[in-house]
Amino acid sequence: MLFVPVLAILCSFNFLPLTSAQSSNSLLRRCYTCRSRGEQGDCRDPFIPPEVPERGAKVESHSKSVSEIPCSTGWCSKIMEGVDKNFGDDDYGIATERQCMQRSPSDNQERCAYVKYNHKQVYMCFCKGDLCNGALGVRLSLVVAVASLSVVLGTLYN
Repeated sequence: MLFVPVLAILCSFNFLPLTSAQSSNSLLRRCYTCRSRGEQGDCRDPFIPPEVPERGAKVESHSKSVSEIPCSTGWCSKIMEGVDKNFGDDDYGIATERQCMQRSPSDNQERCAYVKYNHKQVYMCFCKGDLCNGALGVRLSLVVAVASLSVVLGTLYN
């Protein structure tokens, strides 16, 4: 009986595939691509992925500000410029950019850190996986999953 609740928890966090269609999607290598500044942009956090249009529906070429593009490396990034600054003008705000990385990191490790990018100090996260750069951060999903699993296991054994 212990296996069923744990399996349900793991499936709800997408650790285990539920169907063959879902497992085939894990082979896809796509990244979200967008850039926006301030609170009104489509690329900012909290990030809301674009709705998938119905098959055969007409999509205008300039209507999408967030795209899902194929990524040959499988590595995606999220870059936040201006995180370390206090802006007097709220309209200026933090610039957020999501994209496919041209190369994988030399150590093949997912992480977030302050880095120099295009001569600017930015906060950059990179991850490997299909549309992984839609998340708030690389570590957040792992922390939530471990905490949830420990709560479930703790209540089962107490």
